[in-house]
Amino acid sequence: MRHQKFYSLFLALLMLNGCSVLQGSKLLAPESFGLVSIAPRVYIEKGADITIRNKLLESVKKSETAVHSAYGGVTSHPFIHACVSEECYERFGGRGSTAKVYYDRILLSPRGLNWHFLAHEWSHAEMLSRLSFIAWWRLPQWFDEGVAVAVSEAPEHSEEHWQFLVSSNVPRPNSQELHTFKSLSEWNDAVGRYGEKLNKERKARGEPEIRPVYSAAGHELRPWLAKTGSAGLLQLIEQMNEGVAFESAYQTANE
Repeated sequence: MRHQKFYSLFLALLMLNGCSVLQGSKLLAPESFGLVSIAPRVYIEKGADITIRNKLLESVKKSETAVHSAYGGVTSHPFIHACVSEECYERFGGRGSTAKVYYDRILLSPRGLNWHFLAHEWSHAEMLSRLSFIAWWRLPQWFDEGVAVAVSEAPEHSEEHWQFLVSSNVPRPNSQELHTFKSLSEWNDAVGRYGEKLNKERKARGEPEIRPVYSAAGHELRPWLAKTGSAGLLQLIEQMNEGVAFESAYQTANE
């Protein structure tokens, strides 16, 4: 059943992401494409020094703790792959991002070698491991991203950053609009529309980076998780697996 779910998911991801997933399939044999194992299920690019290797291992421990705290346990055991060069990251299909996950294979760029980015992607892997394929397909992207933002505690998506966006009058989605970002394509369209893909240019000009969409998801989910706790999150996941509509499960979680 697990293999059937994997191949069904792989085909779905292939339809959505095409070439990126095909490049990501190289992670099934990481040591054939320039990575070396430094711990069970943990790989890093050849040539990484001991400081970077130790930092990665520390990040793995901290990320697992964060996921355990949010979900009340850890059922996913993803393979973690860290690149210390952009060439390595692009080789595995990571072009245009900082970190990403292919089912149970997490890929980190040189810019994502910290526990925040790893925990974010691990949350996606954990959510996927707990949902049936149909339930995962029905889960809104904004919710999955919001949970990952809350779990990761990344400064880039923090409540402090949200308040900066508010005080600076930066355009950002409100709660009602956020809930319309259900599919991956709708989410990515919003990320582009609100200017998050232009941060490289902002940084080059010495301007502050903005992340309105990710920050909005975190702003929405942090109080929800604080109220419901892991019990409420697990209840929502269980209801989704039983076929309950997401909005109903979301509104009634842990009542």
